[in-house]
Amino acid sequence: MADKKIDMSFAEKLMHIQVELKAPKDKTNKFGGYNYRSAEGILESLKPLLKTYGVYVTLNDDIVEIGGRFYVKATATIKDIGSSEFAYTSAMAREAEIKKGMDDSQVTGSASSYARKYALNGLFLLDDTKDADSDEYQQATSKPQSTPKKAKQTEDKKTPELICDRCKKPIPAHGNATPEQVAKFTEKECGKRLCYDCGKIVKEAQTAPIEEFVTDAEMNLPFPIE
Repeated sequence: MADKKIDMSFAEKLMHIQVELKAPKDKTNKFGGYNYRSAEGILESLKPLLKTYGVYVTLNDDIVEIGGRFYVKATATIKDIGSSEFAYTSAMAREAEIKKGMDDSQVTGSASSYARKYALNGLFLLDDTKDADSDEYQQATSKPQSTPKKAKQTEDKKTPELICDRCKKPIPAHGNATPEQVAKFTEKECGKRLCYDCGKIVKEAQTAPIEEFVTDAEMNLPFPIE
């Protein structure tokens, strides 16, 4: 069975790997309360399939400057051992100008890890969206039952309202985090006191990836990739 898989065309091997690869979201963002996958987790799940189908993957980083800002451009390439055919996908992540608690090398390493994850996502068609029928999706889209109670407690204590520097609205609690904790965390991560929604927008904008997908001509596949 293993020999038959190795004797497949490169396009068939890539298709099977894209279908069979399962990379669970085994990491948890404590602030956002959502699960995510890392580049290391993707590679760990990928390695057995590489041996099965007789292919290998390489990851390379380049530093590029766009508009006065530096980006890490990561390229994930899969090559067929037998035919030397290959396909690749690139993604970019911008280095943060200031990242508290990190030196310059750690800032670059963080951007590299982010860019590599999205390059692998594009190459192997990994989807970061949540399934509509999953518990994770329900938890992410439903309002916490305790929110009205916490809002009332805040009002009873007459604590001063914290205002979001972006939308200029009071910063509400999020999940188990109080408004003070939300403001403190966003100030640390984004340099401003923000509500959870604005903090997420600013954070994603700071590290927004730019993906470049391989074309049919570059891959020399017998079928188009949607």
